[in-house]
Amino acid sequence: MCTAYNAILLFTIGFGKQEQGVDVAHYFSIIIPAHNEESVIGETLRHIYEVQYPSELFEVIVVNDGSTDNTEDVVRNFQKEHPNLKLIDVSPMKGGNGKGTALNVGFSDFLLTWRGLEIEPRHRWIIGVFDADGHPQADIFRKVSFEFRDPRVGGVQTLVRIRNRRKSFLAKLQDMEFISFSIVMQFSRTIFKGDVALGGNGQFIRATALDTAALIQTKEYWNVKSLTEDLDIGLRLSIKKWEMRYVGSTAVDQEGVETLHSLIRQRERWSWGTLQALKQYVLSFKIWKSEISLTKKFDTSIHLFTIIIPLLVTLCWIWSGMSYFGLLSISNIFPFAFIMENAFSFVPFYFYGLWKERNEYPLWQMLPLTAIATFYTYHWIPCITSAIIKAITRKPVWIKTPRSKFNNS
Repeated sequence: MCTAYNAILLFTIGFGKQEQGVDVAHYFSIIIPAHNEESVIGETLRHIYEVQYPSELFEVIVVNDGSTDNTEDVVRNFQKEHPNLKLIDVSPMKGGNGKGTALNVGFSDFLLTWRGLEIEPRHRWIIGVFDADGHPQADIFRKVSFEFRDPRVGGVQTLVRIRNRRKSFLAKLQDMEFISFSIVMQFSRTIFKGDVALGGNGQFIRATALDTAALIQTKEYWNVKSLTEDLDIGLRLSIKKWEMRYVGSTAVDQEGVETLHSLIRQRERWSWGTLQALKQYVLSFKIWKSEISLTKKFDTSIHLFTIIIPLLVTLCWIWSGMSYFGLLSISNIFPFAFIMENAFSFVPFYFYGLWKERNEYPLWQMLPLTAIATFYTYHWIPCITSAIIKAITRKPVWIKTPRSKFNNS
């Protein structure tokens, strides 16, 4: 199944085409959750206010989520020059409870109360989400606005690049991972009308789509119990039969982690959040009971099940090793060559992603970088294993990705 799914993705990017364009037909409300982000929030705001979009057609809401540093002071200095910048202060006693909670404060407690009745027509109102370290490219609003011209589109996700890829080799590997898997998987899922995943940075949702995806019981929009609130809300939008799109011709730059410890903690949270989604939407048959297309049902199920593929591959390696030492006997209907191919069926993704960005990753680097990135990808094995153990033994706890100060030039 894994090999077949990857083959379908590669076939789709080879023959699929996506219409691209620009427009200024929507009003954007950008929410930025910020918990102790004084080292990065200033540069993020500077980049946002350099976008090529009419200033009267967008606003920025920074949710100062219980910060104990100078985040508030940095934002207030920007407010002096930008009247469309709003600041919501959450006290340290109530803040720091995760990104989902901060997003709900920005949208439910502020935007719906103060802006929801002002913006007409409502279907032209787009809610964007940037992390506090997200630097959008100048054309991002115009290209996203073009996608929302289709009234069936409820959400749009842009490409995410790793900004410090030239400073840290670990960050470079993260950038390769993002451009390769995002370009292949997200673009392909857009073409064959699969379920494009929303990310935490460069996420855009139509306000009327958010209305339909609200968690009525708790009056939430982003699920505060989910460790990947972005993935969760995208799945709820899909179940409500909204179309999701991916835009790879513009991007948001974010900071990549520079230590192995931070990487493992980050990916462990992502794995745990995906396991939550797998349980809630697939294993409960919620996806299969919905009225979405059969293509989306299969695509969503396979996409979420891929989180446990590295663990299954590891088990196969363990069994093979035990067989080699005569501890057990294995029978297999597939030839050995196919088994090896299956374990590395994602390698063409790296080649394609690097080829698309060949101005930055020249041809002579592609082969060695692909080899290194292939082994790097298997860091997911300990992350997923740990996430499964924690999902069984304890309650989920939001862990913020640490920031580091560095030269952005």
